[in-house]
Amino acid sequence: MREIRPSKVEVFIHRLRRGPARVGWRAMPALMRAGTVLSALFVAIWLGFIPLAAFDVGDYSLNGRTVTGPYFLAHAYPVLLPFLALCAALAYGYWTERLWARPLPVIFWLAVDGVLFWEILAHEVVGGEATEFVVWAILYVVVALWYCFYKPSVAAYYRALERAYGHGTAASDAGGA
Repeated sequence: MREIRPSKVEVFIHRLRRGPARVGWRAMPALMRAGTVLSALFVAIWLGFIPLAAFDVGDYSLNGRTVTGPYFLAHAYPVLLPFLALCAALAYGYWTERLWARPLPVIFWLAVDGVLFWEILAHEVVGGEATEFVVWAILYVVVALWYCFYKPSVAAYYRALERAYGHGTAASDAGGA
């Protein structure tokens, strides 16, 4: 008799419904839990604006100039799309306890840095404000790196997650980083 396997969509939906089951929601550090919820909320809100903007419902502005909804979609969403994708990946990766989700906050802040540096290169930001942008850009990437890879509670969570997946290293099983 032929075995019936669920489709990839069914597996995806099952994982979303099940949530963090390998190590558990409570084992996840609080800031990661908040990142999961806030990232999902951010994506849901911005995706909700797409049909509104497409039908020109509401007021939209870019750079202090009032624009139509379709114009907003055509000019703002290409910039927002990478952030939406990163936030969706972060929410899904954390919720389903994926090891690949660990560096996503760092990648998110590096993408923010890319936008900030583009503003500096385009001379939209100059002088002292540009210097401030650079300082903040470096600071929050360093903080994100520390949090994702060196904060004791996060490191312990990922060691537990590696063990749950069955491929923890001897160093991580012994308590090393």
